[in-house]
Amino acid sequence: MQHPFFVNKKAIFIYFSSWSVVIMLHFFVLKLFYNQDILPSFFDSFISNILFAIIGLSIWFIIQYYKPAKSEIFYKGLNHFTTSIFIILIWLGITLPLLKFLFSENATYIDLVDNSVAWRVISGIFYYSILSLIYYLFIYYNNLQEKLISEIQLNEKIKDAELNMLKSQINPHFLFNSLNSISSLTITQPEKAREMIIKLSDFLRYTISQPADKMLSLKDELENSKRYLEIEQTRFGSKLIISININDECNDVKIPAMILQPIYENAVKHGVYESTEPINIITECSIKDNFLNISIKNNFDPTAKSRKGEGLGLKNIQERLKLIYNNDKLLKITKTDNLFEIQLFIPILENRG
Repeated sequence: MQHPFFVNKKAIFIYFSSWSVVIMLHFFVLKLFYNQDILPSFFDSFISNILFAIIGLSIWFIIQYYKPAKSEIFYKGLNHFTTSIFIILIWLGITLPLLKFLFSENATYIDLVDNSVAWRVISGIFYYSILSLIYYLFIYYNNLQEKLISEIQLNEKIKDAELNMLKSQINPHFLFNSLNSISSLTITQPEKAREMIIKLSDFLRYTISQPADKMLSLKDELENSKRYLEIEQTRFGSKLIISININDECNDVKIPAMILQPIYENAVKHGVYESTEPINIITECSIKDNFLNISIKNNFDPTAKSRKGEGLGLKNIQERLKLIYNNDKLLKITKTDNLFEIQLFIPILENRG
């Protein structure tokens, strides 16, 4: 891990600027409280503090080398105590002889140096403790940031996995019934069978190729949904009527890939299958309050026995919308005597390309 004060020029500037404040305080203490001359007061404060500032940079590497487990508090304390004594001995071993050499003729100052060893040791312990605390805070902050980044990446992977799982739950009955219809048409209407195979191939190719979190224009999504509806229309003929009324302003709005097909599949399953009368699936769209409002509704026979199902399609849509937009109120279901409507509210401002 890089030294926190070597990250950039600003960090090293702040570090030595802080020591400049300490140097000034040290100078005023010697000058005002101990009545020392300006020159020895300046050199004492500058040499002793700037030397510890330089030595103090090495404390970071010592902390990085130890990295003891949390349970080894005793050994951590012992290591720091030993290291602090060693650093203070080096610091004073250089500072005191140098100051005595520079001001050997100033007897008053030499007496101060000889009598100041105790408070210099205390100052050294204080400096060491403050620097160690700063370094540990930096390590803690850096570890916290890495943990947060890891959690974000993990959540993204989980989200992608959930989206892929939801997208992959295609109703197998649709494929089974389509293949059965194709099988029947190969004998009676081979051209229609060939047309249905091409549409089914295009539909499945589109379905498999789109990532679960991809955003596509409403126009593109409707084009693929039409493939599905045309396949079903080949099976049911005039019993299935498709009406799509979309304003031009809605066409380019981005929506999640494969979000509409399960709705149409639900309409076919619970509308067309059970009714003896024609079923009209109507798609409408509008934009209001920065939301794309997609309405898909169909009539149904209220006297027909409802087909059993697990309701995975609509649940999957709701879950996908919640995962993508972090909002669980983007799907609304309305059912009257003979009309079933599903409304999607897609946030326009939150669209992703």
